[in-house]
Amino acid sequence: MSFWSKIIETIKGNEDFSELKSSSFRDFLNGNILNKNFVRKQFKLMLLLAFLAFIYIDNRYFCEKQITEEVKLKKELQDIKFESLTISAKVTTLSRRTYVLDYINSKGLDLKESANAPVVIEEPNLKKEEELKKAKEEHKKATEKIKQDTSQNEEYIIR
Repeated sequence: MSFWSKIIETIKGNEDFSELKSSSFRDFLNGNILNKNFVRKQFKLMLLLAFLAFIYIDNRYFCEKQITEEVKLKKELQDIKFESLTISAKVTTLSRRTYVLDYINSKGLDLKESANAPVVIEEPNLKKEEELKKAKEEHKKATEKIKQDTSQNEEYIIR
């Protein structure tokens, strides 16, 4: 005998199951089926199954809600990207030199384009300047020392 057939034979021979088998649809509608021994013994299992079914259904609805929100956010992100591209294209067009010159001329302003390139003026960095001065002084000292050493060597060679 196989495993499943043994289980089926055990269930068929059970008195509680035979009592449940003899009940009718009317007992189910009346609620009398809940008074049967088989149902009373398995009541905790049925509660567990009902609870798990409730959690399963709730989880499914929650996942569907998250997926719909994700789709909505992706669509919104795509719309924002397109809007950003449109705005950046407009800004690029408006900031072109020829467009700016045409706009100035159309307003009748007496502005002229500078012949000199713009110069960036930086704020002086005191620490950097001090480091450069020290480096220059060290360089001068090193060159003087080399000159002295070479002049001493020349004097020695001449003697």
